[in-house]
Amino acid sequence: MESSLHLTRDGSTRSWPGKDTDGNAHLPCVQDTGDSRYRLGPAVTCDWTRFQRFARTGLAGHDEDGDPALRRALALVRGRPFTGIDPQRCAWAEPAIQEMVSAVVDVAYELATRRREVDDIRGAVWAARRGLLAAEESERLHRQIFLARHAAGDIGALREAAARLARINEQLLGGVDLEAETAELPRNLLPRPVTRAR
Repeated sequence: MESSLHLTRDGSTRSWPGKDTDGNAHLPCVQDTGDSRYRLGPAVTCDWTRFQRFARTGLAGHDEDGDPALRRALALVRGRPFTGIDPQRCAWAEPAIQEMVSAVVDVAYELATRRREVDDIRGAVWAARRGLLAAEESERLHRQIFLARHAAGDIGALREAAARLARINEQLLGGVDLEAETAELPRNLLPRPVTRAR
């Protein structure tokens, strides 16, 4: 869930999630005392737990089930966790956000690497871009895109990817130095200008 639920005296917010097919509330009261407590019902699912399940399956195996599981995990990523929520109200969530972002980057990096190894350039770029939805500043994922574009021989797309990272670095990070590996990679992959002998 993307935001916390605020319970009102008349229970109107508690009724907002609705009921399951058996008529049980999705947010049932589990302690009906002065400080009533509520818990999400068993039918309520969460993208994060689904992501974790798919990621575990995918990271554990390099078989026919591994890559599709990683792909299903990344298909759940729509952006940085808790985006659009007032940070003042969700300061408690920062450790969880960092855990989620790190997991998304790890899964995206792994799938992009696997796809490049079998010359699936489109799959590699897709995986890296899904990860960048959660962490657009991730140099590890930008490097994956550089390598995939180079493997495809698409120099224009490689230049564009390098320029995109430069813009992100300037806008988000104030132009801090890139990691040495990231800064050198485009220079090593892009063709050198031809100098004519005089």
